[in-house]
Amino acid sequence: MELDLHWIRPLWLLALPLAALPWLGGRRARGPWAKVLDPALAPFLIERRRTGAGSNWRLICSLALALCLLALAGPAYRQVPVSADRGGDALVAVLDVSRSMLAADLTPSRLDRARLKIKEGLRMRAAGQNGLVAFSGHAFTVAPVTTDAATLVNLLDVLAPDVMPSRGSDVAAALVRGHRLLNQADAREGTVLLVTDRSGGRRAVDAARALRADGHMLLVLGAATSEGAPVPDMRGGFLRDDWAGLVVSRPDEDEMLRLAREGGGGYRRMTADNGDLRDLLSRVRSAGAGGSDEGLQATRWRDEGPLLLLFLLPLAALAFRRGWVLALALAMPLGGYAADGWFTTSDQQGMRAFSNSDFARAAELFDDPEWQAAALHRQGRFIESAQVLRGLNAVSARYNRATALALAGNIESAIRLYVELLLDQPDHADARHNLEVLKQLVDPAAGVSEQAAQTPAEALEDPADQDGGEQEAMPLAGDEELPEGELLPESSQSWLLQVPDDPGGLLRRKFLRQYRAEGVDQDGNPLWPGGEAEPW
Repeated sequence: MELDLHWIRPLWLLALPLAALPWLGGRRARGPWAKVLDPALAPFLIERRRTGAGSNWRLICSLALALCLLALAGPAYRQVPVSADRGGDALVAVLDVSRSMLAADLTPSRLDRARLKIKEGLRMRAAGQNGLVAFSGHAFTVAPVTTDAATLVNLLDVLAPDVMPSRGSDVAAALVRGHRLLNQADAREGTVLLVTDRSGGRRAVDAARALRADGHMLLVLGAATSEGAPVPDMRGGFLRDDWAGLVVSRPDEDEMLRLAREGGGGYRRMTADNGDLRDLLSRVRSAGAGGSDEGLQATRWRDEGPLLLLFLLPLAALAFRRGWVLALALAMPLGGYAADGWFTTSDQQGMRAFSNSDFARAAELFDDPEWQAAALHRQGRFIESAQVLRGLNAVSARYNRATALALAGNIESAIRLYVELLLDQPDHADARHNLEVLKQLVDPAAGVSEQAAQTPAEALEDPADQDGGEQEAMPLAGDEELPEGELLPESSQSWLLQVPDDPGGLLRRKFLRQYRAEGVDQDGNPLWPGGEAEPW
């Protein structure tokens, strides 16, 4: 078989002359002796053993350096097949989650039908990579391009206008976000499926052209009827304009068709069956859509450079005889953590561990009791966290101790601490909210005292009871450590059952942080895009 040698990084070959430096340097070192000694006498006057040994090691160093440079050049003699379509069938679904998508011209609503259509599209694409973007006045990544379609289906169910931090419908920003996801997935011929009830104007057309210029395609699925429908408001009625007329959201299908054509794809109005999806997805070259990938295989050179490094092992083994390798090991600098005790305090070391999510180590390092309690709290060691905070008078420490006791199941003590905190800090909104939640969750059969269930105002009317024997009836977790199984299991179970079911809360907080960060979202859009005409 003919050997076809190929260099993947041939520029490293230019450095090969450097490999001769150790050898040439040794020969030059004998230059001064050559000027003093007669060449015929030099072999007898210079110790032959040392000279020969030195030459051998210089030669070994040159050979080792040459091997390293050849390995860096990437020698290859065979090609291996790779999929030429990796990322080529990537599809990013871009869903409009603005308030107009709640219109009911499509039953049960435009948004519900849009979710169902995207789910059906994911099912039809049994294979391939898919991503998800949601947008209103701003665009946000719900999920990057992935082969896990089940995750996208679960996330679709929680997308609603109340999850989005801004109003409006910025189609251009959504297309830019989808374009970016395709580029991050190395998709050469990706697809953006836009599901919306509006076209987006000139900026959206420019974004569609950019998609097409990069080899991608835009498909538009119109989520509205030609007649349109009133837009619901947050109070159960309908939005009205400045003249008290109903705001009716109607699609501009001509502009949506133009948008799709500028993006190199097509437009379909949403239908009751799946004919719309089949028509749009038939344009996508995808293994999951039934396309054939045969004959689309590509090859790449296999880098054999690491194999050359195996020849360095015998040379390294010979170096042990002279102690070179051990000397290098002794010369290695200490790791940064080894010097922590010299240049950083325990709290600084604990903060580093806390930032790295090593909460167990952080709890051991912190001298600051509040930070130590926070590290214990992150581990779920609520009783220990409350014990560390015991005796601290800072408002934050008292609040965190009450919260730790509540999470540990010691509801009575938590209520008492919240009441005491609100007596001193009546404007503490978080403590007041937590107190109200705990008061609603306590089982009357658990024997919570009337004083503990009082509001802060009622407690002020009878301070004697607050400081009297009632304290003995409610031992704090910091006073007596109870086994985990004995910490009011009935109350704990009742509390857990009453936790609000808000699966969209995580996305809501994520989008809100991105929205508020420095006045722009993750795409660099201003908080209020210019020219926004329809605030729904």
